[in-house]
Amino acid sequence: ESTDNAQEKNSPRSSHRRRKGRSWAHLALAGLMGVGAAGCTDLAGYDIDMLWGYIPMLSTMRWSVAPRPYEMPRLPAEGSIPAVNPRGDVPPPFTQIDLIEGNVEVIGLENPLQPTPEVLARGQQLYTQHCYACHGSEGAGNGPVVGPGKFPFAPASDAAAVARYSDGYLYGIIRVGRGLMPAYGDRSGHLDRWAMVLYMRQLGAPAGAPAFQAPTAAPPEQPAPTTATGTAAEPQTP
Repeated sequence: ESTDNAQEKNSPRSSHRRRKGRSWAHLALAGLMGVGAAGCTDLAGYDIDMLWGYIPMLSTMRWSVAPRPYEMPRLPAEGSIPAVNPRGDVPPPFTQIDLIEGNVEVIGLENPLQPTPEVLARGQQLYTQHCYACHGSEGAGNGPVVGPGKFPFAPASDAAAVARYSDGYLYGIIRVGRGLMPAYGDRSGHLDRWAMVLYMRQLGAPAGAPAFQAPTAAPPEQPAPTTATGTAAEPQTP
């Protein structure tokens, strides 16, 4: 009987069963190790899939060229030269409330352009495109969409009408709108708005009229000087 058992144990069929059993055992062990590793990474607070991104050949499109939060910006390459924004220094965002309240940061904006023929031609082109329908070709507020049964009204926008406003105020109205006038900030560039301001400054002005000087924002009022007792100082008589 022992001889028969030894022959059975050494037979090819028995060897195959043993190898198959070891394969299943190895597979089960690998599965348990994988589940354990996944559980450990979840407990550690990161995804095991993200680990593939640290392998250079598998990290395609995993990292964006945009800087990540709190990442230090890259230093300019050696030999780089500074560039100037062709749109000029764009003012920070503001709202209609800033216009109504007379915010000096808006009202006091200065026009970076000069009324050259090229700038005025650009301003006329944009005025015709965006403003003519309501304000009219001469800025009299009588555009083709204004009248009985149409748009209720449009204020004048010629040189005489805008003379009391600063360049910054007119720029702000074009950018964010006011009242019934919609905002044109998303339909015009920064320098294009300034070109429209200059065009309105000369719209309807007599030929040969001197260049208009735009009013500037009023400086903030200074407090009255006080005496040692804290009351306003009285004017001194000679």
